[in-house]
Amino acid sequence: MSNTIKSATNCMLSNNWRTLSFSRGRTTSANEMKILLLTLVLGVVCADQDPQSETDYSQLSGEWNTIYGAASNIEKLSENGPFRAFMRTLDFNSAGDTIHFTFFVKVNGQCRKLSTVATKTAENAYICDYAGKTEIHILHLSQNTIITHFLNEDEEGLVTDIVAFFGKGEDIQQEDIEKFKEAVREKEIPDENIVNIINIDDCPSE
Repeated sequence: MSNTIKSATNCMLSNNWRTLSFSRGRTTSANEMKILLLTLVLGVVCADQDPQSETDYSQLSGEWNTIYGAASNIEKLSENGPFRAFMRTLDFNSAGDTIHFTFFVKVNGQCRKLSTVATKTAENAYICDYAGKTEIHILHLSQNTIITHFLNEDEEGLVTDIVAFFGKGEDIQQEDIEKFKEAVREKEIPDENIVNIINIDDCPSE
């Protein structure tokens, strides 16, 4: 708030207080005046602030790698498991309405390239048909890190919580790793079910 607005507001409050203090019976009116002035000042402050620009999700598109994964059912991340996925690219449209995943999984030791498209259902929430029905919730999003929660119901009706940590480039911060571990704990996934995916990724780069 500028000094001019502060001075004008202080002056108005002071003058009104002196006027209203002559009559004890007008305490309610004094309080109403204060509330009215406070509302006016807050409105001016809010008007002076720049509106937050909407995120252009397409700027996040590009090469991404799976760094860590954790699952309540560890078989989903084991050899030949559908969520032992070696991410290669994530493509967002500008509004963030869809995410196109391109990744590799291993089937009997062989790298197989797959892709799937997730459609937005709510703020930071998506759904896709992969290994059954999979809901995707973005828990943390930055230029270099994406932490997601996958809620997968497979063809047999088995429901699994999966937390994945995707990184872009080599600038992975320790605080982001801690956020991933915190998300794993919140989903009540044991620490022993965390898999270091990047260290076992030997599939083609594209």
